[in-house]
Amino acid sequence: MKNTLIIFFFSIFGVAVGQTTEYSGIVKIKGDKSPLPGVSVIIKGTKIGTQTDFDGNFKINVPDSLNVLSFSYVGIQPMDYKLGENKFLEIFLKEDCTVCFLDHQQIGIYAQSGVVGNPIGVQFDLSFPAIFGEPTLKTGIGYQTNFNENRFLNAYINLEHLFVDCGFSIDINSSVRNLNYDNNIDSNSYSIENVINLHGVQVITGFSNVNYVELDKNKTVKSNGPLIGLGTWLGPPFYASVNAKTSIYRDLSAYQVDIKRNFKRLSSFIRYNRIGSFNEISLGIGYQFTYYLKKREE
Repeated sequence: MKNTLIIFFFSIFGVAVGQTTEYSGIVKIKGDKSPLPGVSVIIKGTKIGTQTDFDGNFKINVPDSLNVLSFSYVGIQPMDYKLGENKFLEIFLKEDCTVCFLDHQQIGIYAQSGVVGNPIGVQFDLSFPAIFGEPTLKTGIGYQTNFNENRFLNAYINLEHLFVDCGFSIDINSSVRNLNYDNNIDSNSYSIENVINLHGVQVITGFSNVNYVELDKNKTVKSNGPLIGLGTWLGPPFYASVNAKTSIYRDLSAYQVDIKRNFKRLSSFIRYNRIGSFNEISLGIGYQFTYYLKKREE
């Protein structure tokens, strides 16, 4: 009889401990309220869990002795949710606003070639350590020539990540371009740009100045004008950044298009430049590496 009572007691205890309640729900991104697939849903303190489906929905059986669900996803702030009487849960997760830039203290060296008239060229890029947090100064110079009358120089100085917030940052860029082509075109142009990066889209606005001479058309243009452009990041299968901009002068326009892609430490680009009657497509491939200051190594 005693053994029977002990078995009965532990049987009742096991049933009580083993009781579970099914909870279901949907996980959304706070703000645009779009469903979020692939979110990890774990019963806190255990390894029991599930994931949201393509529409952000989930179901999970939770032991009655536990009452907290943990939600986590890459790029999203993790969240612990305390269960109550409601069996259907509508969960709103915030984007993780922690921004990690990997473009500080880098050096890039490129070989480049102009398809049209400047077959041989090099480019050198340098980014400095972070300045008071995230901002960094970047500079570079590229030079192409045919070892005769053609030459094309492009130099820049950028102050990037000047202001950073979740999904938002501002850069200030400046550049100078010098062109001599076929003993016919001589051009010098300068620009300063404000670049707003908003959730993967770049909006570029600025001001540009040009001094352009084309001898065979007896054309001389000295003008100031607005600069506008757009840029974005292309995901799979391209994994490339693209930006295009134009400067509008009196009786003259200039266009620039850049497509860049990185392969680990290797980086490549296709660049199109046009001003007046001059067109050039440049191809480049180079190597990027990070340099370390003594303070950073420690």
